[in-house]
Amino acid sequence: MMKIRHRLNLKQKAIAATIVLVLVLLSITLVSLVSFSSTQEKLTKVTSQYQPKMLRAMQLTSHFYHSLSVLGNYLIEKDDYNMILYRQKVEDINSTLTELVNLTNMNPELDDSEQLARIRVLVDQIIAHNLAMLDLAQNNNKNMPAIGIASAQLEPIAINVNQIVNDLLLATSANKQSNILPLIEDLRFNWIMLVSEVRNYLAFRQDSTIDEISLFKTGVNQSYESLEKYRKEMDADQEDLLDEFEFDMNTYQEALVKAINIHAGNHWRADRQLMKQNITPTLKKLTHELETLVTKQQLRIHESNLALSTQISNAEQTIRVSIQIAIGIALLVMFLTFKNKRLLSDILAHKESERKLFHKAHYDALTKLANRAFFDDKLYKLFLEQESNLKQVKDNGNVGANPPRFFGLLYIDLDGFKAVNDDVGHDAGDFILIEVAQRMKNVVRNSDIVCRLGGDEFAVILNDIADTSSIEKVAENLCVAISHPYEYKQQTLNVSASIGISHSIHSKLPMDKKIKFQIEAITKQADTAMYQAKENGKNQYSKY
Repeated sequence: MMKIRHRLNLKQKAIAATIVLVLVLLSITLVSLVSFSSTQEKLTKVTSQYQPKMLRAMQLTSHFYHSLSVLGNYLIEKDDYNMILYRQKVEDINSTLTELVNLTNMNPELDDSEQLARIRVLVDQIIAHNLAMLDLAQNNNKNMPAIGIASAQLEPIAINVNQIVNDLLLATSANKQSNILPLIEDLRFNWIMLVSEVRNYLAFRQDSTIDEISLFKTGVNQSYESLEKYRKEMDADQEDLLDEFEFDMNTYQEALVKAINIHAGNHWRADRQLMKQNITPTLKKLTHELETLVTKQQLRIHESNLALSTQISNAEQTIRVSIQIAIGIALLVMFLTFKNKRLLSDILAHKESERKLFHKAHYDALTKLANRAFFDDKLYKLFLEQESNLKQVKDNGNVGANPPRFFGLLYIDLDGFKAVNDDVGHDAGDFILIEVAQRMKNVVRNSDIVCRLGGDEFAVILNDIADTSSIEKVAENLCVAISHPYEYKQQTLNVSASIGISHSIHSKLPMDKKIKFQIEAITKQADTAMYQAKENGKNQYSKY
């Protein structure tokens, strides 16, 4: 009996230990399930809120810059196609902003709501400014006041004066006043040249034309004064014509002074003032707000990823301990393992989605080249690295030991691309852009970066350059490669490239200022040089 009781006691102890073990394992299992539930909740928040909000903010930025590009095209071409595109972009902006608001309302967060309210105000302001810009585009006289003065006053008076002079010439010929005829001829010549130079100045705003206007204006006045001396020899009709000429001439010159003063000043175009004073500052504020919103979502995603990684690590440890403690809960361990694998799969999918979002935000969909966002970020990093290297050299006392390494910048604009788009079609234009992108990548090194800034504008960043001659060689090779004919659907198409060159140690760069000013300066230098290449005949490069 003692042995049986002893065995029963052992069984009881074993059962008790087993029960305790099972309870412990059950507790571990429950903790694991709670951990998985929390992890799944965080992952759901990342995929359903943070990522979509970040994507919508990026899309909103893209829509705005695209809308401004389309608006710029319309201001130049004033065609229905670009107006349709612009209206579509406004719809895209409003719908994307609505989606952002809806995502915020799913999980109200005060800071996001206030920021979206600010973004809404800025969006409405820019759209209102754009409508004002369209109104100016459709009213040329309102956009350029001097042109309005010319249309309403200068041109009608010029036509009338021309008729007066012709009538005076006919009357003088009829009276056979050969001594007066040359003076009227001089007056007509000076008047015609004055009107011509005024039109030239209103069209091209060249300062040298002002001198020509003053010259012929003086000539008109002198010719008129010479005629006045012969007034006693003139009949009544001639005197009336001379009086009419004097009145119209004075009226014309008064309007001319007003038109030139307006046309020579900074306010000669209302659309530029609107862009400078309203659209550009508001767009900068909007871009900052959107960048802040994107950064906030990226931080939330990063924090969620850290929490997810910690929870996954804890879950794996729990499963390993559970397997070592008892084979009896193998099914539960298998369940936990299955749930853990599914979670890992979700995270991998999340990371892949994040990678695709990054690629979409930093690369051009058509040419697969880096876009302007990538271009700006890369320039900032290169200037930061150059600044650090120069400081290190200076601190080590090695200034002048070795020539500094730097990077080059090429700004590229295609010559003849618009003609291909207009005459052959946008599919042909897309073909040209893709082919040009590939040719440029074939010319430069793998370490260099080819970017599409928008439309038919490209840029190339040449890394680790020792001398400027190597930059010019690359620019020359790019001109040659791009200018080769393109075969498209049994048609031979031709485009070329105008290239502007600058580099990161250019003597005129503001090295003592912040990097953002250096970036603005080097891009402006390359852009200016590119336009100089166009003025020099295109299909060539020019150094700043």
